[in-house]
Amino acid sequence: MIKRVFLWLVFLALVVLLGQQLLKGTGYLLIVLPDGQTSIEMSFWTGLALIAISWFVAAWVLNLVGWLANPLRGLRNYRARFKSQRALKTTVKGLVELSQGRWSKARKLLIRVAKNSGMPLINYLAAAQAAHYEGRDKDVELFLQAAEKTTPNAGVAVDFIQVRIQLDKGHYEQALATLVRLHQKIPSHPVVLHQLRDVHLALLDWKPLIQLMPELRRYQIGTPEALNQLERKIYLHRFDELLQDVHRSDNLEAIKELWEGLPSRMKLEEALILAWLRVLVKQGELASAEQLLKRSLKASWSVKLIEQYGLLPKEAEPKRRLLEAEQWLKERPNDPALLHALARISQQQGLWRKALEYYQASYQLQAKDQLCAEMAKLYIALGDERQGQFFQRLALQGLQRQLPELPLPQSK
Repeated sequence: MIKRVFLWLVFLALVVLLGQQLLKGTGYLLIVLPDGQTSIEMSFWTGLALIAISWFVAAWVLNLVGWLANPLRGLRNYRARFKSQRALKTTVKGLVELSQGRWSKARKLLIRVAKNSGMPLINYLAAAQAAHYEGRDKDVELFLQAAEKTTPNAGVAVDFIQVRIQLDKGHYEQALATLVRLHQKIPSHPVVLHQLRDVHLALLDWKPLIQLMPELRRYQIGTPEALNQLERKIYLHRFDELLQDVHRSDNLEAIKELWEGLPSRMKLEEALILAWLRVLVKQGELASAEQLLKRSLKASWSVKLIEQYGLLPKEAEPKRRLLEAEQWLKERPNDPALLHALARISQQQGLWRKALEYYQASYQLQAKDQLCAEMAKLYIALGDERQGQFFQRLALQGLQRQLPELPLPQSK
């Protein structure tokens, strides 16, 4: 654009300069022939007109000579243009048929003009889709191979169609292999990341999903809220997967690595804390389990976590835990879950009456079936059958309320 403007400015400058010279006089043009004796003189404008006419005549003669030398070239060019235009119209018609679900007609139209089309890649890819919907798997492979040969660097486009077809068929393992190849070529492509996420979820591949999460966040594949939910789901399932055989040494190491590699925000997730707590308790690392619960409760008070604090085995120094929980009680005197935990810890120490006091205080605030059953068991063990049976009935009534409504035989 700048070059064109510059040339126009130069041309205008020359015209202005020529005009100024002509204003000084009409000017003339003198042509001296080679013999040195003959000359031709004419006005400037006449000479300029003759030069222009001569140039146009010479150009016309050269074109005529070229056409006479190869009279079929023009005809061939015309036929090529005609074929190209017809192929374009047929391609458009084939794409319309494809969009309307007429697979067979679309495939035939697209393939018929693929070689004459200016964009054969489009024809073959669209024909492959049509063949897929028809169930012509062999044609799909042939068309995709042809598409890859027609255009340099067409592999990415072919892989995209291949993935779509594989996903339609539910061939997730094959789709994953294709997507991994695409991801290596175009690692930041949002469609590839979307499909990788979906395929891993379909295959329950939690470990690769953990590795994929940073990229999903970096390229914003989903809203922040959706990504947080996905991350939580992935880690929970990965923990469950490893916990199924926690006694295996390699699984135990994998669980430890998983917890240590958790993003700091995920270490505050209650479900993940409980999963890691299960591992620590199973491995007998009770001091670590207690510290985990104390840190987590300090960060965010939770009914489930305080319940687990009361359920730690008696080997986890119940005396110390009792003192710690009683300090919390000063800040939360009416917390039924904390009172229940204190009752359990007191019972672990053999402080029966103190345990009953905490049980009763918790019961007054929230009468839970589990609480009633534990109280009944302790009362009966202490020889108070009446109180024990009373709380047994309460626990049984609560259990019966949870039972499904099923028909019973009529009493005679």
